[in-house]
Amino acid sequence: MPFAKVPSVRLRRIGSALRKAHEENGMTVDTASRRYGRSTGWLSTLENGLHAVDPQELADLLDFYGVPDGPLRESLIHLARHDPGKNWQRAREGRISAAALDLASLEEDSALIRNFEPSVIPGLLQTEEYAWALMKAGLRSPARNNSELVRFRMDRQRILTRTDPPRFEAVIGEAALRQQVGGTSVMRKQLRHLIEKLGSSRIAIYVLPFSADAHLGIAGSFDLLTLRPPGELTVSLVEDFTQSNFVEDDREVAIFERIFSYFKDASLDERCSLRLIEQILSAT
Repeated sequence: MPFAKVPSVRLRRIGSALRKAHEENGMTVDTASRRYGRSTGWLSTLENGLHAVDPQELADLLDFYGVPDGPLRESLIHLARHDPGKNWQRAREGRISAAALDLASLEEDSALIRNFEPSVIPGLLQTEEYAWALMKAGLRSPARNNSELVRFRMDRQRILTRTDPPRFEAVIGEAALRQQVGGTSVMRKQLRHLIEKLGSSRIAIYVLPFSADAHLGIAGSFDLLTLRPPGELTVSLVEDFTQSNFVEDDREVAIFERIFSYFKDASLDERCSLRLIEQILSAT
């Protein structure tokens, strides 16, 4: 069964900015659409992130609202020019969830990716065997294609080896390193893979040890993705068993950034993290 269409993060960001602009100009959506010369339905769906907007028309709208040249204007037009997830969408739509496609698109355009994982290895650092073991252990669903999901996860990892990779920072709970996902051979290969990745100047791994305060591990996993300029967009992705939620509100994102910094400060530094991974590997 195909996944339902949902607004992308980029389109929601443009829409919310336009909604704020009409409110700051003291207009309702009806008034703004009438004065601008487009239907209320068109402007309403645009503000809700339900359709794309041509960059030139967006520039005209920003002129209409009196939004001056500067970071906000540049950011919005940049987001409108980018075709989010075009290649992913064409190849995967109907087989991979819209949220996953949105995540892949954001990863491709990110300058910095931060990931907190208390109990599993981050997806961008997983070996194929480890990913398969996780999929097989997960909840069964008639619409779920594990083979497609694993291939998609492996394809996403290419961003870390391209010529201009993003900076990737991962805070991983010690439990993720010790949990026997897929058995001993799978875990040994996974731990060796982490050690290899630590040799990259663009990848940093920090292990949150068991010795850290207990309350540090209460939070669930989340990602923070910061787009390359002039995108001016940082979002957090929070996942649970049934859904993925993109957090875009600047104040809420700032909370996740503080939480990540808190976990990072409580973790072992890169050298000590490497030493612990090596110790666990030798004992596995």
